Amino acid sequence: MDSAGNLRSIPEDLASTRSVVVDQPINPILSKAHAGRAGFVAALLMLGAQLIWRLNWSESGVVQAFPELVLAAISRLTPLSFFGSATENYGSLAKKSLFVAVIIGILALGHGAGMVAGILSRRLGGGLRGRAIAAVAVTSVLLLFTLVVLLPIAHLGVFASASSYTGDLLTQLVVTFVLFGLAWVILTRPALRPRSRVAMEEEEVMTGELSRRGVLLRALWSGGTIAALAGVGGLTWRLLNPRTATSVTSSVGGQTVESIVATQRSAQGYDLPTPTPPPSTEPAAAAPVQELASLNSDTAPGYAASQPFAQEETGLDLLLRFNELEEERGLTPILTETRDFYHVSKNIRDPDVDAEGWALTISGLVDQELVISYDDLVQRATTKKITTLCCISNTLNGDLVGTAEWLAVPLLDLLTEAGIDQEKTVDLRLHAADDYEDSIPLAQGLDPDTLVVVGMNGEKLARDHGYPARLIVPAIYGMKNVKWIDRIEAVDFDFKGYWQTRGWSDPARYNIWGRIDFPTGGSIPAGPATTGGVASAGDRGIDRVEVSFNDGETWTDAVLEPALNPPFTWVRWALDFDAEPGEYAMRIRATDGTGAVMDETQREPLPDGATGWPARRFEVEG
Repeated sequence: MDSAGNLRSIPEDLASTRSVVVDQPINPILSKAHAGRAGFVAALLMLGAQLIWRLNWSESGVVQAFPELVLAAISRLTPLSFFGSATENYGSLAKKSLFVAVIIGILALGHGAGMVAGILSRRLGGGLRGRAIAAVAVTSVLLLFTLVVLLPIAHLGVFASASSYTGDLLTQLVVTFVLFGLAWVILTRPALRPRSRVAMEEEEVMTGELSRRGVLLRALWSGGTIAALAGVGGLTWRLLNPRTATSVTSSVGGQTVESIVATQRSAQGYDLPTPTPPPSTEPAAAAPVQELASLNSDTAPGYAASQPFAQEETGLDLLLRFNELEEERGLTPILTETRDFYHVSKNIRDPDVDAEGWALTISGLVDQELVISYDDLVQRATTKKITTLCCISNTLNGDLVGTAEWLAVPLLDLLTEAGIDQEKTVDLRLHAADDYEDSIPLAQGLDPDTLVVVGMNGEKLARDHGYPARLIVPAIYGMKNVKWIDRIEAVDFDFKGYWQTRGWSDPARYNIWGRIDFPTGGSIPAGPATTGGVASAGDRGIDRVEVSFNDGETWTDAVLEPALNPPFTWVRWALDFDAEPGEYAMRIRATDGTGAVMDETQREPLPDGATGWPARRFEVEG
């Protein structure tokens, strides 16, 4: 077009050039940018295949996808202090956030691997043969690193040799890594290489129009990448937020939490009415509260305890008073609903074990290996026991603790039937369906209170609490109360499990622990007030809880509610006091059944569980 706006004819040599531009491959030269872009999309396709497989074909929902293996390795390389802090403060959110970061990291690695393969292919001639050799080389290096370095860090051994699912893991990794390499080779074909914007602008100047093929190809790349990102994002969301119900619906006991409590209290001599009426004004003729010990206890001026609660209420009236505090003030329920029971797991997605193909194996130093089907185990499960379970990463005043009734078989019965060698056996090595491992000493396994559990609070175990079976060991922290347990092996050495190899305690015996449920902070009105909470000490019980309102200068004994199943369950405590205006630095200290007083030294959960005197600060309004 000339300056007057008239079309000029295109010279024959320029027209020939235009024909060449339009008819030749879009971009015969593999640029570094396109090689990286192809690697990014190939990584998206690989991740998509891995996540689809994980969600649909992973055996019992146990065999992990590649991103989960990376997450496990990173978690085990993370300094324990940082890992513990993240777990305590953010719980599952920290794990999910790290998983998303792993997905982003894999995509970045795919982009980088694509660029490296592009450079290598150009040195090999740039054709299909060069691209294929480059893809095989880069993919092989990444796969070998995963098998030889990453899997051992993730506690699965070289070539996943320490896993129960070696074949599944290797198949997934080999197939999806091959998919990555193949996708990169295809996506870097000359016909699929969009020209750069600069090249397209030059073409427009030369020909007077944009190449429709070039525009379409760029649009396809953009749209395809966005679609793949959305697909991987959706699959990630499904993995992190499973829609599976948390509990197995069929019942094994037919009881509710309320009926369990009523049955237990009746056995203790307390007949709780339903629904619970207001507290009686007359003391009941039931068993009195156990007498409180006297350890240098006094009451500071201005913080006097209300005498009626401490001295006049006993037996049934006391239980009703604590139930009233639960309903009106938010005191911790004496028995934890399954839906409210804490959940901690190393997994992004917990196993979904099919009981039909599951069995519990007792092996190792035994006279005869014992293999027990799920139906057989349920038939044997006639023992009911209420215990408190606490995570070793629980903090003072934390909520990673709960109390439940378990339907179970004493582990002692199974070990006796298998004929365990008590002279040679040192540890019982515990293996779970998700390849988690831990151990307990033989003496702990022979304790009649150590249980193989199939039911919780009148129902089958929920999936997230270990269905089909788990271990309950009342004396030690939750990490050794193995969920999804499928094998118990008697060994002649001190076996260190998944967390012990990271530095967590091996004995893992419960410390004395407590929580102040209210007040939790802020301000309260002046006048008669009540504080309350819970305390526990594993299988040692709680004999006493003292309260200080002046940062430990003086102490007052709290009133204890009779434990639901002493000494295995927590104790609820409460204290009435006259709240006078001012600032309060409240602390509690508990004494267990052996006479040991809660350690005052403030320690974080890592590695032996938290210690110290739980504290709250609050203000009383004038």
